[in-house]
Amino acid sequence: MKESTGTFTYAATPGSYLAIVSVFCFMVPLETGVLALLLQGLVANGAVKLALFVTLGVFVLFILAKLCMPLWTKHHVDETSLLLRYGIDFKASIPRAAIVSAQPAREKVTIPSARYEAKSHHVVIAFSDKGQVLLRLDRAYPFRVGLFDGGLADQVLLSVDQRDAFLAALGFPAASVLASHETAQAPQEAASKSGSSEIRALSSFVPARQSPEPAALAIRVEGLTRRYADFTAVNNLNLAVSYGEIYGFLGANGAGKTTTMKMLVGLLEPGAGRVWIAGHDMWREPLAAKAGLGYVADRALLYERLTGREFLAFLAQVRGMPQHEAGERIAILLDLLELSPQADQLCGTYSYGMKRKVALAGALLHRPAVLILDEPLNGLDPLSARRLKDLLAELAARGTAIFLSTHDLATAEAVCHRVGIIHQGRLLIEGRTQELRQAATAPDLETVFLNLVAEQQQEVAL
Repeated sequence: MKESTGTFTYAATPGSYLAIVSVFCFMVPLETGVLALLLQGLVANGAVKLALFVTLGVFVLFILAKLCMPLWTKHHVDETSLLLRYGIDFKASIPRAAIVSAQPAREKVTIPSARYEAKSHHVVIAFSDKGQVLLRLDRAYPFRVGLFDGGLADQVLLSVDQRDAFLAALGFPAASVLASHETAQAPQEAASKSGSSEIRALSSFVPARQSPEPAALAIRVEGLTRRYADFTAVNNLNLAVSYGEIYGFLGANGAGKTTTMKMLVGLLEPGAGRVWIAGHDMWREPLAAKAGLGYVADRALLYERLTGREFLAFLAQVRGMPQHEAGERIAILLDLLELSPQADQLCGTYSYGMKRKVALAGALLHRPAVLILDEPLNGLDPLSARRLKDLLAELAARGTAIFLSTHDLATAEAVCHRVGIIHQGRLLIEGRTQELRQAATAPDLETVFLNLVAEQQQEVAL
């Protein structure tokens, strides 16, 4: 890793912030003058008046410094440390050896300010949403923000005017290098001319992903727990899913499947434990984690006064997809899922199965690396179910990680590479279906499941 040094600004294009500062710089002296006149007329004691004037002057200077200093302070990289400064509110020195990773990021900045986010152990000193860099540290370090805020944080979000140079100075790949790496995958999108039209459409829609490192995981769960009063819905769950794998999550009604999936996608906060999606912590980096995630709930939630096509276009806008690209993807998915004839009908007129298909199309729209599907075959006719199984197999073959729950044990045995069986919030067993059958000396997965549940019920009875 090549070490470099340098000083890096972050306010070269202040934009609207400069307008805000200008307004405050005009208003603060004006309001101060009015207040000074009031003090002059209302306070008779000379010593008290002087003390109030001095206090007022110090306060005005503090406000002006707080507003203006971010325009001039800079970050500095030397051989051993990274010195971060944001106006008068934040100053910290981080050893370079403590920086595990530094990568481009993009989070919305409404009003530039330094702040500490206690829930995510996150320090934010980004001046704008351009040129952002997310630093991950080897452990949580104490940081002070402003006069009274601060705490332990293992991530720092900042912005710089020259992001590539900043990343290079720290010894990490520049944003342009990462972009070119992603672009290099584009030729793989060309599909083979042989095979069905559906597979060709899918191949052009979902590019084959490069094989990740063996240690790379699409989904990682550690110690996941959720309680409702005295009832434990999920109890210390640990599991991992690799890219290109279909993982079946099996269990009876009330076993904890849906609660687990809601925690995986960030809809329900766990009482304990952590979830990583595509390497991003769901609760510390929610935007990054959800950017590569597609989710279909057990009940499709659609805007019933929009047509299917309009609903998908709305999702594309939310995802920030270019209009032309979104239109092409929507057309491919509608055709692939046999929704084209009804695409311009209101979602409120769709059958349950059609609504599930639209929800699946929405989940696939942005080419997610991870798909989480809650009972995806519910409401589908046999032909549509068969096509969905083929689609999931093709997605997995091209590198997508798929985590699905199902009551259909025969389908799980036929489609999934591995399965996990959950009962009363605890993961009883997981593995390849053939391995589970052999271990339980059972002819099929259904027998394995029933035997395990019966054993657990006997243990509880004892």
